[in-house]
Amino acid sequence: SQEKKKQNFLTVKKPAVIMAGPIITGYTVKISNYRWDQSGKFVKIYIILTGVHQVLTENVQVHFTERSLYLLAKNLNGKSYSMIENNLLKPISTESN
Repeated sequence: SQEKKKQNFLTVKKPAVIMAGPIITGYTVKISNYRWDQSGKFVKIYIILTGVHQVLTENVQVHFTERSLYLLAKNLNGKSYSMIENNLLKPISTESN
């Protein structure tokens, strides 16, 4: 009884540690230098990030809402880069981005 409880306690194994995605190293730099081009139907944003073509595709993320956009490039030359634009002048279509 008491000995059996002790045996059960000793045979319990700890779960393995699960890592989700790459670890972000360094610090995050706010992107403030960019250009845009707009027409009646489209807005294009141009950002220069040297070396971004060498990072894994999943390390570059862009999220849109009706009135905002968020860009994150992780683990680029030991840093991460982010851009947040809230309160866009007009709503955007999130389905076609």
